[in-house]
Amino acid sequence: MIRAALPIALLALLCLASLMLGARSGIDLADLAALFAAPDPGNAEEIVVRELRLPRTLGAVIAGGALGMAGALIQTLTRNPLTDPGLLGVNAGAALGIVATVWIAGPLAQSALIAPALAGAFAALGIVWTIGASSRSPLTLILAGTALTALLSAILRGMILSDRATLDVYRDWLVGVLDRTDGSTVAIGFTLAAIGTAFAIPASRRLDTLALGSDLASALGTNLVAARFLTLAAIGILATAAVLVSGPLLFVGLVAPHLARAQGLQTTPALMLGSGAIGAILLLIADIAGRIIAPGLVIEAGLGVTLIGGVFLIWIVRREGRNPA
Repeated sequence: MIRAALPIALLALLCLASLMLGARSGIDLADLAALFAAPDPGNAEEIVVRELRLPRTLGAVIAGGALGMAGALIQTLTRNPLTDPGLLGVNAGAALGIVATVWIAGPLAQSALIAPALAGAFAALGIVWTIGASSRSPLTLILAGTALTALLSAILRGMILSDRATLDVYRDWLVGVLDRTDGSTVAIGFTLAAIGTAFAIPASRRLDTLALGSDLASALGTNLVAARFLTLAAIGILATAAVLVSGPLLFVGLVAPHLARAQGLQTTPALMLGSGAIGAILLLIADIAGRIIAPGLVIEAGLGVTLIGGVFLIWIVRREGRNPA
């Protein structure tokens, strides 16, 4: 129980740190409490905290949490510790849905991009799963996702290079950005993440039974089609929520479940929720570090998590290579 509570406590501390730290120094806990207890619209520090840091912090929690939960679900479903929504092309599919819509219709409100983002994410997930279903090797899913991501990325580049308006929209969140997150984006992302979690909770319970094997799960009364549908729906919605908030982020959904397992979380519901908390922690750490490492220069959070995740992926591959079973 104590181990399970540690990520929650660390997440709360990092949220406070995210509100206090940045290019504008001098905001401590007392100042922060005063800002929220007695709002003053003319206070420069309050403007920084409320209009910039608060949406940015909430965006990191939503995007990181959504990707962490999606990663736990997809690793459990495929029984492959090397998968995450980014490696399976879901993020690229959602990004292509957004870019294609802007390329055709021009810049639109954030709410108008939800449907195309969902359509792109589910289309990519369906293609990868269809290819992988014909093979018994989980590696097929990763190879199919990598190939599809490369294909979608090529299409994306063609669209953004052929249209300046599309380029302007896409470059804002190409590497995974949080500094442009506003209240409306947070609201949309939170709504989608809540819907994805509503699918994910019953799906995670069924995945525990599926881990016993398809035949035994069926004998115990588990509907395999419903279990897989709920899981895939949850993964697609959660990944789309993250893409809409912060852009296409890699590795968060890969690293978070491994760290959650290291905390002793074994059942799929506990692993999923723990991975969500750790995913939010990872993205917050990357975002805070990007603000304070080089004062005056913002290093986008997507670059930080890619650096962390790339090193972690190499370590996982080496470990799995020593233990092929």
